[in-house]
Amino acid sequence: MPVLLAVLLLSHLSLSLAQDQGRIAFIDPDGRVATVAPDGSELRILTEPGRQFQFPAWSPDGTTLAVIGADTAGGAVYTVADSASAEPQELYRSQEEPPFYLYWTPDGRQLGFLANHPSGIGLHIASPEDAKSRLRLTGQPFYWQWTADGEGLLRHTGFAGPGSRLTFIDAAGEGPGGDLAAPGFFQAPGISASERYIAYGAVDALGRGRLVVQSNPQLEAVEAEPVAREVGHQGLIALSWSPTADLLAFISPPGQAPYFYGPISLLDAESGLLEPLVPQLAIAFFWSPDGCCIAYFTPALRDEGGGDADDADGQQRLPLLDLAVAEVASGKVWQVATFRPSPLFIAQFLPFFDQYTLSHDIWSPASDALVLPIVDDDGITRIYVVTLTGQLHPVARGSAPVWSR
Repeated sequence: MPVLLAVLLLSHLSLSLAQDQGRIAFIDPDGRVATVAPDGSELRILTEPGRQFQFPAWSPDGTTLAVIGADTAGGAVYTVADSASAEPQELYRSQEEPPFYLYWTPDGRQLGFLANHPSGIGLHIASPEDAKSRLRLTGQPFYWQWTADGEGLLRHTGFAGPGSRLTFIDAAGEGPGGDLAAPGFFQAPGISASERYIAYGAVDALGRGRLVVQSNPQLEAVEAEPVAREVGHQGLIALSWSPTADLLAFISPPGQAPYFYGPISLLDAESGLLEPLVPQLAIAFFWSPDGCCIAYFTPALRDEGGGDADDADGQQRLPLLDLAVAEVASGKVWQVATFRPSPLFIAQFLPFFDQYTLSHDIWSPASDALVLPIVDDDGITRIYVVTLTGQLHPVARGSAPVWSR
């Protein structure tokens, strides 16, 4: 298997990473929350045995983690400082309505999370300062992006058709006006880096999919000539704004299909310029923090490990993925690694990457490496730091890794 060979050859090498690399949070094999330095040193176990944790999410300042936990009394949301002596603080608990997704506001003052609800899915907003949470909205499915000040959010609920909603609301769950549009075939909406533009999927009078980029109606000073751009698409569409520019990346299939996998394209909101970036089929992509590159995943064309064949113990093997990187300015694309992802990464993280990219970072703060959960030939899932030059360095056993900002 190529990834294991690469590890054997490169694990003894020191990583060529920038000095300020933050920390990596993950879930260890015993279900505990842990953090570690990118070189594998300074391991900290933040929780005690007795609960199974999942999906840690760093606060914007990199000091605290929000995490979902489960025990015999139900599901809960906690915050815990990145300190070996810290005690988890419980913000929410329910036996009947367990939580499953976390997303901090950009200022770190509040935490939004989704939980099951009799009406589908409930959006709760918690304040770690007073350890309280409140149900604000319901809808199914539920996707959103916080505004930069954390006081509001752009939400998409109900997917497409009757009952779907695309609206701005404040943190109290109230909105200033009606729906922005009839939502189309997409998941997470987006607000550009400058907040001048928003992007979403819509449908035209003939029921055809349209990617829409328009001026943000929430801005106090609306432009004299508001921007409204549309691009037709097939199947579903997934979109994500650059973190540093008003440049939108999106993927959609070349024909009608019930998924969004497809080539990556770029749309400049200011000029309206539409350009292809990656011609290959991408199943998910992630902007680097500096906005210079996009990392993307594609199914590997080869699978020496057997692909979907069964292991000796009768368990189905996970497919191999290729990780590649595209440089936005030049269009240069290069292969970084081939690996076998963890079940959670391929079954939950990647299918909803357009939402997770807002809340869970897999890029390093310096934009020179990514962190991935890789299943090795021995069947053990390990956390790897993967540099853009293809070095793979194992840092711990575990799953669900996320890099501090």
